[in-house]
Amino acid sequence: MSPGTIALVVVAVSVALWALFMAGLTMRKQRRAAFATAGSGTTTSSGGDRGGASAPPQAQPEQSSPEPEQKPKPAPKKAKPLTNAQMSVSRRQFLNRAWTASFTAFLGFFGMSSLSFLWPKLTGGFGTAITAGSYEDLVGLVGPDAGYKPLFNAEGRFWLVYYEGTGDSPVYLATGWSEDMKLLALYRKCVHLGCSVPHCSKSSLFECPCHGSKYRLSGEYYGGPAPRGLDRFPITLDGDKVVVDTGLPQTGPPRGTSTWDQFSEPTGPLCVPV
Repeated sequence: MSPGTIALVVVAVSVALWALFMAGLTMRKQRRAAFATAGSGTTTSSGGDRGGASAPPQAQPEQSSPEPEQKPKPAPKKAKPLTNAQMSVSRRQFLNRAWTASFTAFLGFFGMSSLSFLWPKLTGGFGTAITAGSYEDLVGLVGPDAGYKPLFNAEGRFWLVYYEGTGDSPVYLATGWSEDMKLLALYRKCVHLGCSVPHCSKSSLFECPCHGSKYRLSGEYYGGPAPRGLDRFPITLDGDKVVVDTGLPQTGPPRGTSTWDQFSEPTGPLCVPV
């Protein structure tokens, strides 16, 4: 799950919790109003019972004054229990404070997540310029001497391939390919629905295991539901070092593009049958 999806899920959950909280407050207010109405009715009826005529006082016989006695110490007063209104106020204050704290924490998390998207990492990692290695070493690993076997870079999420085609497509110029730079950095993400695309050594194609999209060694479209070829990243040379900018993906070549005759067709059986 991507960070953007996680952020959307967090927002949706927070909105749902807020709605539940407000519904609870409304229900509590309605119950308190009902209790207050019932209490006022009871008080009125009790007052009516006490409103009758009182009996006349009876004459008391005279008594001799008693001897003074010591008054007993008064018992300590018991704490009065909280009324329903007081208890409801305490609960409301607690819930309000708990909700405020959780919502503040959510805002902090969401703000930090947003800043992480807007503020790219300065060194290393996907979305930045990655040094893949020296040009000569990489050509030796993926070039003719190595059987044109592509090399996967996990940090940058791209396949590094050797390319000897004509480059007759604007995307090759946009990614820095030239006679002196015969390497391509192909984004491993399938342009159909985003699955990771492995390389099939038997067919020399990149074959998506999810829905069967297939791409040539150059990343150009070969078959399946994909709308175009694999996207790729710009490559530059910094001295003898190959630098791949994974923060600037370029849209892959359209269907029908075929610029390298040597790998225009599969070299063997498919790994993902049609």
